[in-house]
Amino acid sequence: MKKIVAAIVVIGLVFIAFFYLYSRSGDVYQSVDAELITLSSDGREKIEIEKRQHVKDMLDIMNQGKQLKMEKTSAPDYEGTIKFHKDRFDSFRLWIDDSQQAIFLKDGTYYKLTRNDTKALQTIIKKEAKD
Repeated sequence: MKKIVAAIVVIGLVFIAFFYLYSRSGDVYQSVDAELITLSSDGREKIEIEKRQHVKDMLDIMNQGKQLKMEKTSAPDYEGTIKFHKDRFDSFRLWIDDSQQAIFLKDGTYYKLTRNDTKALQTIIKKEAKD
């Protein structure tokens, strides 16, 4: 009887651990449903990323971010809003730090991008700012 209870407890713990890890490793944003990304910054004109491929690429890049445990106290470089199908909106804050790495905040969690991902993100922003 004790072996059965122990087996059930072990299976339950494995099950809980699996779903916890699975939920933490999912995408931050579903790029399939996104239509538009709007970036605003103090003293600058709003940047609207409208091209479907650029929206998808930008969200795919942001999904590569690694979670951080930190608190940013400085004002963000950009305040972003993502418009999804059916008029659903999501917001984020974006910083580009001194080492040229992007950090963004979504729902109280900070994510940091690699330098290469940050360069790709900045390229998309610059392309859309020109259009």
